[in-house]
Amino acid sequence: MTPMTTSRVTRRSTLGAVLAASLLAAGSLAGCSQSAATSSAPSSASATGAHWPVAVSVDGTTVTVPAEPTRIVAITSETGDLALKLAGPSRMAAISANSQLPAMGTATDLAKQVPNTLPSTTDPDPEKVLSYQPDLIVSTLRHDGEKAANQQLEASGVPVISLNPSDFTTPEGIESAIGTLGRAFGEQNKATQLSDQMSAAMKAVDAERGANHPTTLCLMARGNSVMAMGDDQMLPGLVKRGGGTNAGAAVDLTQTRAVDAELIAKANPQIIFLEDFMGTGNKPFASLLANQAVAQVPAVANKQIYLIPMTQASSISGTQTPDGYRTIVDDLKKSS
Repeated sequence: MTPMTTSRVTRRSTLGAVLAASLLAAGSLAGCSQSAATSSAPSSASATGAHWPVAVSVDGTTVTVPAEPTRIVAITSETGDLALKLAGPSRMAAISANSQLPAMGTATDLAKQVPNTLPSTTDPDPEKVLSYQPDLIVSTLRHDGEKAANQQLEASGVPVISLNPSDFTTPEGIESAIGTLGRAFGEQNKATQLSDQMSAAMKAVDAERGANHPTTLCLMARGNSVMAMGDDQMLPGLVKRGGGTNAGAAVDLTQTRAVDAELIAKANPQIIFLEDFMGTGNKPFASLLANQAVAQVPAVANKQIYLIPMTQASSISGTQTPDGYRTIVDDLKKSS
């Protein structure tokens, strides 16, 4: 009990010192900005052509970015990958380590040019984030640890753009996130171009959809559990958009939940899509799909089981989502 209490006090004290230093730095920057404004104009223009400060609306909250951010810290890989494509690696002070992994990042070549990385965790350390002296922090509020860290980071005085997880469950949501980050970085033109390209790519695949509407089931694996994916996730959403129908609906598999062989047999899908989580491939699903209870399920019997990388159809797929969508549409058209 005593060592735990001491550790918490020490961390709180250290964080307090870091927050105080951040507030002082923020105040100094604000003072410099005011001085510059007094000698020239009420707003400043950067090399990107944007005028500062910039007010960014995020879920009904306005976040003010006082000057062009050049030390951006991205806590999550999905925000970091978009930031890399919009602002470039030279303006990133730190990114999630996942952004540098081929199985998790969608801009790995750019990510590897950023020397500082944050541990891949759902419980980020505010002290570590602030140690990189960011002038803008971007993240996604998906887990309780991220939400708790966000409150402490906002108290530091550094602008924080916290995106909603729902922004990363549909292509349109990703396009909206690109626009939000583009405004925060002063890269509106680049953001518009990137989102327009993504929208056009999705519509091009829409035009290639087949006439079939096979019954499908999307599975994911976490730890030792295999789960049917809920309708509100990216992969099932893309399958539906491509023409598939959720076989799980008949057995109440419309929300993410654990499944066994008997439940899959009752759903009886013609096609099964597997999420390739962090490059683990088919392995987490092998035992379940080898169970005799699913041997006569059409997807199993006809070998219509397809592995889709997370980097192409998930909350982290970002601008690569059209690639995953094209793969899904091609797989759906294989059903007789």
